[in-house]
Amino acid sequence: MFLLGHSCWSYLISKLTGRQFQVNLPAWLAFLSGILPDFDIYFRPILAHHTWTHSILILLPISLLLSIRFGRLGIAFSTGILSHLLTDSLVGTIPILYPFSNIAIGLNLGIPSIADTTLETGALLAVLLLAYNNKDYLQLTRPNKKSLWLIVPLYALITISVLFAGDNGISLASFAFSRKALTLITIGHAILAGLLTLGVLQGTRAVISTMRHPKPAEPNNPTRAPTPKTKP
Repeated sequence: MFLLGHSCWSYLISKLTGRQFQVNLPAWLAFLSGILPDFDIYFRPILAHHTWTHSILILLPISLLLSIRFGRLGIAFSTGILSHLLTDSLVGTIPILYPFSNIAIGLNLGIPSIADTTLETGALLAVLLLAYNNKDYLQLTRPNKKSLWLIVPLYALITISVLFAGDNGISLASFAFSRKALTLITIGHAILAGLLTLGVLQGTRAVISTMRHPKPAEPNNPTRAPTPKTKP
């Protein structure tokens, strides 16, 4: 699955998991969690893509450690990470027991395909609905320092796409619009990147506003003025 689907499905799954556990996972972490297994692209050729970071034997212990360390917040974040294996196994296959076995399992519905396009663009629409419902959309419409963190999944979305294309000798521009299915997914990537960029701009506005109009410092030890005594 492409990064559009990974980031959107991880947002949906981790956010809904967080709702069940009564924690609010930040939007940038919800988007980032599903992209993390593809960070192996940053370390090529040391790490082969779609091997170590796509094995349940690697990701499950990491998820358990995160859940133990960060509690309910870690559980929500971990479900986003594991959603990567789920979505990849739907449209392709994953090396579930790597490095002890090269056996790959999955439905292998195809990428790109009608199923893959539906899963990815449908997830983007669902994200828009959920973000409106849980008020995350406010990070795109109002200045908020927290919105600046959206630069992390935005950076990952762009750089991983470029690095993957470069490592495989693919012309990203021509590949992105080579088929109707890919054209829809490409448009989805552009929409998501645009929304994340809007959030980053709102975060930048909030930071600049704070720098221009800092709040007055409160006294450390405020003293109360003595009450004058009145003569009887």
